[in-house]
Amino acid sequence: MVDLTPHNTLRLPAKAEKLVEINSKEQAKKAFKSGVFESPHLILGLGANVLFTKDFPGSVILTKIHGQKLIKETSDFVQVEFGAGENWDRVVRQTVDNDWSGMENMVMIPGTVGAAAVGNIAAYGQNQEDIFVSLKALNLKTGKFEVFKKKDMEFTYRESLLKNKLAGQYLVISVTYQLSKVTHLELSYHTSRHASLLPELQKIAQKPYTIRDVSQAVINMRSEKLPDITKIGTAGSFFKNPLVDTSLANTIKAKIPDLQLYPADKLSYIDPNSSEPQVKIPAGMLLDYLGWRGKRIGDVGTYPTHALIICNFGQATGPQVYEFSQSMKQDVKNNFGINLDYEVVTI
Repeated sequence: MVDLTPHNTLRLPAKAEKLVEINSKEQAKKAFKSGVFESPHLILGLGANVLFTKDFPGSVILTKIHGQKLIKETSDFVQVEFGAGENWDRVVRQTVDNDWSGMENMVMIPGTVGAAAVGNIAAYGQNQEDIFVSLKALNLKTGKFEVFKKKDMEFTYRESLLKNKLAGQYLVISVTYQLSKVTHLELSYHTSRHASLLPELQKIAQKPYTIRDVSQAVINMRSEKLPDITKIGTAGSFFKNPLVDTSLANTIKAKIPDLQLYPADKLSYIDPNSSEPQVKIPAGMLLDYLGWRGKRIGDVGTYPTHALIICNFGQATGPQVYEFSQSMKQDVKNNFGINLDYEVVTI
C-alpha cells in the first residue's frame, strides 16, 4: 500500500494499492498497455479538490506532464498548449508576466492545468471555459488519443463532460488556451454587490488598471482571506454556491440583508420546471450567518475568515472532515431548505 497523505492538499491519511506517475504522452500510452487502467483507478493532479474518507482500492494516477508550446500567435492573441500537470497558479503568473490577458483573475487557485479544465474553474468573473480552445486526452478504454474542442466539453458551472458523463474514462495530456495580447480586463464582477476587487485595486494602482494590477489585487485578497495551502491542510471551497428560486432568495435576504444574488448563467442545474427565475447565492454567507465561520471540532474546522473553507488543523481524519461537512449541510438544510452540493470529490 502507498501513502496518499502527500498527494492531497487536505493532508488526510489514506492509502492506495499502487501509485503511478505519468510524466509524458508516451508514459501514458505505456501505462495503458500495462493494464493499470483496467482496475479501479483515480486520476489526481495536486489532489487539491479531493476528500479521502477511506483508502482507495486501486491505483492512483498522478498527472505530472509538464511543458508549454506556442501553437499560434497573431498581433492580437496567442494560443499556448500546456501540459496537464503544469501548476495552474504558476501558469497564470507566467501569462501575466507576458502581458497575456485572460487568466489573471484566476491566480492562486491550487491545482493543475488538467484539473482546471476538467473542473471548469472560475474566479472574480473570469472563467476557464472562456479561454479554452481544446484538450488532448488518452481514451482509457481504447488507448487512443483524442481531441476535445470547446463545444465538445459541455462546460457548465464547475462541471464538464470529463467530470460528469465521462468521469474516469480519459487521462488529460494537455490543454490549449487562447490569451489576448490586447488587454481585456474582466471588471464586471467588481461591483458593490459582489466580492469586489475594486477597493483593493484603488489601494494599489491607478487607472487605467493593468492585468498585473488585477492579478496583484486578487493575490492580496486571497492571501488575506484564505489559508496558506503550504501550511494548513485545505481543499478550498467545500460546497458549490446553490441555485434557488427568486422567492426563496428574497426570503433569505430578509434574514441576511447583505446577501448577494448572482445571475444564474452557465449553471448545469437550473431547474427547467421552475415557475420563476432562479439566482445563485453564496454558500459561504449562509454558513457564516449560521455561525460556521471559525468553528472547530478537534483538528477539523472552518478558516477564521471564511466559512466555506474546511481545514485540517493537525491530525484530522477523512471521516472526521466528512462528518463535520455533513453537519454544515444539515444545518443549511434545516434553516434554509437548501441542499448544498459538494465541490470537492469525495472518495
